Amino acid sequence: MKTSGFNIEQSHLTNLERIEKLFALVIIAITWAYLVGILLHQNVKPIRLLNNGRKAKSFFKYGLNYIEKALLNVCFQQNINIFIFFLCT
Repeated sequence: MKTSGFNIEQSHLTNLERIEKLFALVIIAITWAYLVGILLHQNVKPIRLLNNGRKAKSFFKYGLNYIEKALLNVCFQQNINIFIFFLCT
């Protein structure tokens, strides 16, 4: 939720109602990125393991990078059903 994700600390919101709405949207986005990361790991390309046995990146970061690439790159084409991608089911 901080610097490598959504930069929440830079919002400078003070109104509690707006902060609650922002956090609700961030929680939805985090869940979506996490589920996309799991979907990619299981069906497209597994996350590489490091020498110590840990994954090179988290499911969240894997999914967030993919969502970013899919939404910001007009020419992005992958062999993945877009409806499954958006629903993560």
